Parts: sequence; C-alpha cells; structure tokens
Amino acid sequence: MKNPTQSPQSPDRRSVVTAIGAAAAGAAFPSLALAQSKQVKVGFLLPLTGGFAESGQLIKSAIDMAIEEINGKGGIKSTGAKIVPIYGNSSSPDEANTETNRMISNEKVSAIMGAYSSGATISSSVIAERAQVPYVVPNALADEITERGLKYVFKTVPHFSQFAINGAQMVKEMSAKANKPVKTVSLVRENNFFGNVVGKAFAAHIGPSGLVLAKDNIFPSNPTSFEDIIIALKGQNPDVVFAAGEPSSITLLFQQLKELKYWPKLGWVGCGGGYTNPTVVQNLGSLAEGMVVLNDWFPDINRPGSKELNDRFKKRTGKDMLGNANTTYAAVYILADALERAASPEGSKIRDALAATNITSGPATFMYEKINFDAKGMMPNSLLIGAQIQRGGARVVWPNSLKVVDASWPVPAPR
Repeated sequence: MKNPTQSPQSPDRRSVVTAIGAAAAGAAFPSLALAQSKQVKVGFLLPLTGGFAESGQLIKSAIDMAIEEINGKGGIKSTGAKIVPIYGNSSSPDEANTETNRMISNEKVSAIMGAYSSGATISSSVIAERAQVPYVVPNALADEITERGLKYVFKTVPHFSQFAINGAQMVKEMSAKANKPVKTVSLVRENNFFGNVVGKAFAAHIGPSGLVLAKDNIFPSNPTSFEDIIIALKGQNPDVVFAAGEPSSITLLFQQLKELKYWPKLGWVGCGGGYTNPTVVQNLGSLAEGMVVLNDWFPDINRPGSKELNDRFKKRTGKDMLGNANTTYAAVYILADALERAASPEGSKIRDALAATNITSGPATFMYEKINFDAKGMMPNSLLIGAQIQRGGARVVWPNSLKVVDASWPVPAPR
C-alpha cells in the first residue's frame, strides 16, 4: 500500500540523501568528473638512467616544449583537454615493459610514445597492442617494428635498412654528378646492437641497390687500435666507406686513418648513431672536414621553420635539436593531430585517427613534407638525409630538394 502523502513522482528519503550527498561532493570537489575529462594522458618511455640518459633528458625537453606549445594554444580543442605527459624509464626492455603496464593499468594513458631503443620498443609495443592503446615510435629504427602485423603501432622514423638504401642512392647521385662512378663500398662498424643491425641492412640491400659490398669490417666495443681494419681497407680499395660506431671509437679511427695514410677513393659516410653526435666533430676538428653523415634531420635543412625551431630549442637547452629530440617533438604534434580528430580519449578512436593521418602543413612539417601511414603503420615518406661537414658544421647536401649547399665530392683525405 502506497503512502498517501507521497506521490509516485516524489523522491523517497534515500534518493534525497543520495542527491544531497552528490551535491556535497560537487561542492567539496568542484567539477571532479569534468576536470578528469579535460585532460588526456600520454605515456612517454625514455632512457632516463644509464648510458643514454643524456639523450633521454634531451628528448624530454623536446616533449615538454611541444606540449607547452600545444596546451598554450588551447590543447585538444575538440575535447577541451590538455595533454598530460606521464614519463617512464625505458633503459632496458624489462623496464620498458614494466612502465608500459603501469601506464596502461594505473595511469590510464590514452596513448604511448617510445621507447628509444629498438629492443625496448619491440617488447613494450606488444603490451600496448594487447591493451588496444596506440603506440607511436619516434626513435627506434628496427624494420621489424612495423613488420609484425600490429594495428596500434605507428612509426614516424626511417628503418635501419634505409642506411643502405638511402646511402646507396646518395653516393650514386653525388658520384654521377662528379662524373666519378661508384661501384664498390666497404662497411666499418662496431660489434654492438646498432652496428650489427646496420651490418644486416647492408648485407641485404647494398647489392639490390646496384653496388658491391667489398667487406663488412667489424671492430669490438672500446677498441684500442684500428690498424688491422685500416690495413684491410687498403686491400679492399673501396670507392666509398660506410661506417657506424660510438664517438670515442670514431675519434680514434680518424686519428689512425691519418697516421696510416688511408682514405677511400671517393669519401667516408657515417651512418647515424655516434656520427651524428656533435662531440665527434668537436673532437676531430679538421679531420672531420668532408665527412658525410646520414641522419633523419639536420637543423639547417631546407624545410620551412627548421632553423627557427632549432633556435628556440637551443635557447631552451643550449643544444641543437638532435639525438631524437627532433623526431619526438614532431611525433607529439602528429599524435596531437590524431587526438584532435579522434575527439575522444578512447584508444580505438585514436588508433583510427592515426591511421587516417594526412598532414601537409603545420609544426611537424619541419621534418616531413607529408605525414601519413601505410597499412603496416610505417610512414612511407620517411627519408635519411645526407649532410657533409663543411667548415666545422653539418650542412645538408642530399637530397637535392633539401640541400643547402653542394657536396664536395670526391672528398680529399683530411689534413
């Protein structure tokens, strides 16, 4: 029997108490739900400790700079959300895996970016894939990353194989222009992860690129002498030497190249890694003059906004925007574009927005003319750029559309 003083539409005591409680909670914690919906968390996996911590901190500076700019202009306008970075250490695959699980389970991130090294990226991206959390790769170069059929992984940097493919294109074009055809190359590389992967890339791709690999010359980490390598190079007599190594080994190598009076017929090309470290040019001085280096970007590249961006970053950090800081800065803007179009913090919607990316203008184009992804999650327009050390600085010489100076090729032996 109904209480005659209570109409069917009148709230009972329990609902009144519930409503009062909700109102009180709203007063004590104003717009709690709204505040939570006004931020989108993004996880960033970086090497914050160990041997690559300096690079990790430089990348973090680039991330902070990009997020400050995006949030300062209203954040993700389609949702009204500001990007909140969640940082995690990825100095090893195990650490990257642990941090990926924490970011997904505890922090509830909407996307992840990382994880610097290829090994850490390969393992942690599988965790993100299972959780259907988009994973953007702005640093690791392993071809395998986008060859596994994963749908939530998107790579914005070139493959390792492009050191051989783009490197061959570059030396062939420069040699043809100089009327000095290139036929043979030798590789000099360190016996570490980076060097070994570069070695596999050259073994697989130099032949199809129309050149002959005379020899893959391997040296140990922390070498004390390059005499055997240099004597072997004299016997191989290649037109061009491609090389990979850490800054300390590069310094010793070039000192001994001069001492033993060896230089290849056309020139010496460094493949990313230690060859892009500014300390190498500082240490070598005039010995670095004429050396060509392959990397994904250089500050003086012929792209709109590149110099201005590098100047802002250098004012902030005292350093050029290299060492993967540039690629990660661009990737933050690529992800922000996808978040804008997804208009949701849901992983599946962000993933679909990333897959549909088609950027031809804006902040990220300081690196890329066009940004889109193929069915594997790879950016087909990614390219390694050639720069030559001229008068102590790295000047872009290849490809022609991006160069700022002509290459000096063939390169005379450094003095």
